[in-house]
Amino acid sequence: MLGAVTVRVRFAPSPTGELHIGSVRTILYNYLFAKQNGGALVLRIEDTDQARLDPRALPSIYDGLHWLGIGWDEGPREGGPYGPYVQSERLPLYREHAQRLVDQGDAYFCFCSKERLDQLRAQQQARKELTRYDRFCRRIEPALAAERAARDPHVVRLKVPDAGVVAIDDLVHGKVEWQLATIEDQVLLKSDGFPTYHLAVVVDDHLMEVTHIIRGEEWLASVPKHILVYRAFGWDVPPMAHVPLVLGPDGKKLSKRHGATRVTEFREQGHLPEALVNYLALVGWAPGTEDEVFSLDDLIARWRIEQVQKAGGKWDVERLRWFGGVWMRRLSEDELARRLDGVLPPEWDRSVVRAAIPVIRERMEVLTQARDLIAFLFTDVAPEAPLLVAKKRTAEETRAALARATSALGALPAFGHAQVEDALKAVAMDLGWKQGDLNMPVRVAVTGTKVGPPLYESIELLGRERALARLERAETVLAG
Repeated sequence: MLGAVTVRVRFAPSPTGELHIGSVRTILYNYLFAKQNGGALVLRIEDTDQARLDPRALPSIYDGLHWLGIGWDEGPREGGPYGPYVQSERLPLYREHAQRLVDQGDAYFCFCSKERLDQLRAQQQARKELTRYDRFCRRIEPALAAERAARDPHVVRLKVPDAGVVAIDDLVHGKVEWQLATIEDQVLLKSDGFPTYHLAVVVDDHLMEVTHIIRGEEWLASVPKHILVYRAFGWDVPPMAHVPLVLGPDGKKLSKRHGATRVTEFREQGHLPEALVNYLALVGWAPGTEDEVFSLDDLIARWRIEQVQKAGGKWDVERLRWFGGVWMRRLSEDELARRLDGVLPPEWDRSVVRAAIPVIRERMEVLTQARDLIAFLFTDVAPEAPLLVAKKRTAEETRAALARATSALGALPAFGHAQVEDALKAVAMDLGWKQGDLNMPVRVAVTGTKVGPPLYESIELLGRERALARLERAETVLAG
């Protein structure tokens, strides 16, 4: 509740592609605003651009937001008292409201062809004038226009005043105003009977009793058109907040040229939803403290629309991965094992995976890293001689050192990581080698790589029999 007002906010994506990370940030802000004010969040699908519809879009919205933990109260599948929640199912409402504006003299029928409009625009550009409709059909007598509209293709245009100013006190940008002389008589209803965005969004927000509009700042330029529509109907304009864009590292709007932008891509890459929500909230919002790790519940308690910044926030994948590491360590080991279940090959023994989690989680930022980190436990390794040779040592010296390590490990009464560590330290000391110089060929021999989880724990996970067999194979490779 905000005073006596029951808060209702909405997110209204166009189903023209899969869910974009920039859209998620705006949806997240709406969700937080609704939750902290005890209000409702509405999903409305704005599908009036029929030529660009993508059948993957709606499932992507549902799947992506549910994965992130963002829910809503009303929508196409959920229903609600203000439905339908898909614009193409609301066409009679828009036609009725467009006709209402025509009847009261605030809109008019326009019969200009595309060819005439293209010619007009070209002439204005040649004269270096503002390109805009010249109001040719506005001068047609209303009764004659209505008679003609019954038989000829037409659009409905709003009558924009010749002069004056419209303004809002945006919750993010402060006072913003526009000169009406710069705004053309916009189309409200297209010739195919579908509304333009500007008519549909105002009608829907009013009829669905939306109390606050929180959307991306790319829509700020459309605000004066919307205000004029609100005025023509005699409706109050809800408070608005236009949140900054999510930008790429080059300062331009985030797009696929910057890398992954779709929620499905981040999910496939193994990012944790907690990390994605945490980081995304901070791209455009600052809590005013040094705190930076927030759960969704934390954000509901801490986020404030007044702290949203005007400047666009730059997307930083490395920063997102850092949050991934933080949240990886916050998950319980059982929960992490559950999430890895869908990432790792089904034939990998889940009891072995579960045992490896304490060993690998410190090195993980995304779930998919687990595949490489523990692959040595489930697949054979056959490193080549150059990779096995210890730093500043010959192949024969390394082979002899591995033989000593094999013997020491084979003699252990217990094969825990502490005993393995003690045995290898004793071998290094006896050889007069640095510990790292011995550990590296041992690591390569048992895991097949120079980088991986802690060595002693890895050997324990592998088990005595397989560890010794791999060390002996490495000796044979070096001998050959």
